[in-house]
Amino acid sequence: MPDWLTHTLTGWIIGKTTKQDISLLLIGALIPDTTKLHLLFNQGYNTQALDLFLPLHTPFGALLIALIISLFFQDITNAMIPLTIGLTSHFILDFFLINVSGGMPLLFPLSWEEWQYGLIRSDDYTMTLVALLAAIIIYSFNFLYKKRKSTPTT
Repeated sequence: MPDWLTHTLTGWIIGKTTKQDISLLLIGALIPDTTKLHLLFNQGYNTQALDLFLPLHTPFGALLIALIISLFFQDITNAMIPLTIGLTSHFILDFFLINVSGGMPLLFPLSWEEWQYGLIRSDDYTMTLVALLAAIIIYSFNFLYKKRKSTPTT
């Protein structure tokens, strides 16, 4: 199940292996889930805030948010690249989910047609465990590499 933990671990793994800015990659990996903000607006109000936030969980909406975030950096391109890699990893993970609602509108605003591969159930935490195991392995190798590099040879 690609939840926030899985998206964060995947972003961290990608950042460590590609030497990208990990913090921006993690932000990018979580950008599409800003649709969860609709939960704040549905408390006690009879509104359909999900309709307002749903386009943020599309490549178009997520890229728009990433572009807005990158405007706060001096070098927009160097901020936009890890943000885009992060949100791409998010969509790849979500694409494999079995969505009861029908999938993700990947071609928004051209089409609301929903796409999904339907390989992983939403209550299956295998993907989270695999990401956690991969992160532990990469962290261990990175730790050992730095330790070996800092040890003086005689």
